[in-house]
Amino acid sequence: MASPKRVIYAPEAIDELDAIWRWNAAQYNPKHADKYLSFLRGRIDELQFNYSRCATVRARHDVRYALIRRHSGGHGHVAVFTIGDVAIEVLHVFHTSQDWQGTLSAEEP
Repeated sequence: MASPKRVIYAPEAIDELDAIWRWNAAQYNPKHADKYLSFLRGRIDELQFNYSRCATVRARHDVRYALIRRHSGGHGHVAVFTIGDVAIEVLHVFHTSQDWQGTLSAEEP
């Protein structure tokens, strides 16, 4: 098992998490949005212990991703991150229905 690393969030990832909260609050209610964001952040923060098990992005070998879902079926989110010497940096949090791999392949490494 890889040694634990600190999890940090890039500004884009923070903006995306805020957008996820706003969408859930509008679709459901703020309490639901709070619970879902807490779930999502908790699962992302667990990357400090299990980042080495996550798959590499095909178009960007410097980047890995973790699929996060509440239930085994249906939609969820994808946390995209890099592994540094002391920290995991979460670059993006995409909905699974987004073309996140296409977005990443268009970004500069």
